[in-house]
Amino acid sequence: MPTCDIPKQAPYNILIVGAGLGGLATAIALRKKGHNVHVLEGAPALGEVGAGIQIPPNSTRLLEAWGLKDALMKKIVWPKAINMRRYDTGAVIGITPLDPTMQKAYGYPYWLIHRADYQQILCDAAIAEGAKVTFGAYVLDCDQDNVTVTLANGEVLSADLIIGADGISPLQCAKRNANAPYPGIKSRVREFAVMPEEIVEPRTTTNCAYRATVPGELMRADPELKKLIEEPYSNCWIGYRRHIMAYPIREGQLYNLVMSHPGAAAVGKWNEPGNLDEMKAHYAGWDPILDKVLDKVKACLKWKLADLPVLSRWVSRSGKVVLIGDAAHAMVPYLAQGAAQAIEDAATLAECISRTRSTDDFGAVLRVFQLIRKPRCEKIQKGSMENGDIWHMPDGPEQVARDADMKITMDLLAAEAAGIPTEKLAKTGKSNPNRWSDEEFQPWLFGHDAVAHANAQLDLLLKL
Repeated sequence: MPTCDIPKQAPYNILIVGAGLGGLATAIALRKKGHNVHVLEGAPALGEVGAGIQIPPNSTRLLEAWGLKDALMKKIVWPKAINMRRYDTGAVIGITPLDPTMQKAYGYPYWLIHRADYQQILCDAAIAEGAKVTFGAYVLDCDQDNVTVTLANGEVLSADLIIGADGISPLQCAKRNANAPYPGIKSRVREFAVMPEEIVEPRTTTNCAYRATVPGELMRADPELKKLIEEPYSNCWIGYRRHIMAYPIREGQLYNLVMSHPGAAAVGKWNEPGNLDEMKAHYAGWDPILDKVLDKVKACLKWKLADLPVLSRWVSRSGKVVLIGDAAHAMVPYLAQGAAQAIEDAATLAECISRTRSTDDFGAVLRVFQLIRKPRCEKIQKGSMENGDIWHMPDGPEQVARDADMKITMDLLAAEAAGIPTEKLAKTGKSNPNRWSDEEFQPWLFGHDAVAHANAQLDLLLKL
């Protein structure tokens, strides 16, 4: 139905399972449409889990539309560029310009933030919009037919619609342990309500990642490290099967490190302690500046890198339960799009629900939501995995060719500085192997307007 013919409906009662970034963003988007929203989170409170996270333009356009720019501006770092560096020398081999390039190309900026700050801002905004957020509400079961969830304390909650924003599942079926909560068991909604006949196992990679932060004052105390914390750049050192992504967060109070490496860890756990000596050993022989940074790390966390296979569906057969975020399309972090896609899910789902006259329309509209979102998310899942392969090449002819192709952006920047006319720097050449700088992939990724796209597709598909 055309946008101008959107029916007015009574507010729906909606349960969201999971108070991660996607669940809270969905609460904001649905409250702005006037629905009654209750977010259930198994953890006792929000915590400082994780470290830095990137907010690309396809997210910032939605966050600004929800009125969150002022709150975010107090916590973000506005990076000038992402510098891709050779692992052993630190030489810059490629650049993705960000500020002001992203604003000029796509109308919205690229930000860096601490995940905990991001989550708190979204939680505060959801509550301010009128959503109810309950912590310590661990979901044991989800019934797609009766549209209910059962909590660990025995309480049964009902709704018109249930949204599963409860993350990636571990390698065992949650239903085997359905009588008691287990901190590592996630996506009860997917296992019990959306795909109860299947066991969906994450696709684990051979890599894990360490997360750590270094206090800004320690970085500033060393003349060689001061530049890293005071200049607003992301730096990514890439080598065989490993990389280190590093950037300042909290206005330079912390230096964030994400270190991908071969190894084992638990799937779906973000807070498993890592061994500092083991962490340093993985990067022996790398850029000497990194030795100095890693020596200042006092503690690190470790988690397994995994994604989900392509799911057969995101919507329950009853049409009253739907998956979003990592529960539907978990991806590896090599495009920094996991959270961004959950934000897009939130905005798209709110537009879809606004097209219904009653709960009888949920099945049809949620299937359209799946048609809109699934292909894009799956393309990004694939692109994320491929970007990791490109970063993690061994030294050799392919790596030399990759580095030469990645240098295209640097040549364009030099040309612009010399006054030689060039195309927009956001479009850096089809041959650039780094997806962030690819002439075709970057605009498709960062220039996406989830709300406009959703409404265009709804106008088209709801007529069919």
